[in-house]
Amino acid sequence: MAKSLDQVKLEEATDQQSGETYREVDVKVATNIVLEALDGGGLKVIRDAINQSQDPAMVIGQLLAQIFGQVAESAEQEYNIPPGVFIAEGGVLDHVLNYIEDQLGYPEEFSDEIYAQVMETIKAGAHSPEAPNDVMAQEEPVPEEQAMGGMV
Repeated sequence: MAKSLDQVKLEEATDQQSGETYREVDVKVATNIVLEALDGGGLKVIRDAINQSQDPAMVIGQLLAQIFGQVAESAEQEYNIPPGVFIAEGGVLDHVLNYIEDQLGYPEEFSDEIYAQVMETIKAGAHSPEAPNDVMAQEEPVPEEQAMGGMV
C-alpha cells in the first residue's frame, strides 16, 4: 500500500520525537481535530472493537494511527503544527486516550495497550517499503470468478 505524505511525516516525527516539546496551543488544536473525528463515529467503532474484537487494542491503535496520519498533514498545512505533537509525551495521543477512557469507561491499563499499538503501527509503517507512484491506479480489478477461485 502506498504511503501518503502525511503518514511519512508522522513516521519521521516518531523517529525524531525523543523528548522534544511542543507548544500547548498546537497540542490543543490537533487534539480537538482528532476528537472531532472521533465524535463523528469513531467512538462507536472503538466501542464496537472493545465489545467484539479478539484484539481491541490493535483495532483501536490502528484506527488512531490512521486518523493521526490523516490529521497530521492538514494540521501541518493549515496551522503549521508539527506532526510530532501527535506522539509526544503529553501530546495528542495522551489526550485522546484520556478522552476515550473517560467516554467509554475502560481501565487505564487498556490505554497503555492502545498507546503501544499506535506506536507500533506508526513505526511499522515507517520501516515498510513504499509502493511505487500510482501503483493502485495501475492495478486491474480481479474478476469475481478469479477472486472466488473459479467457484461462482
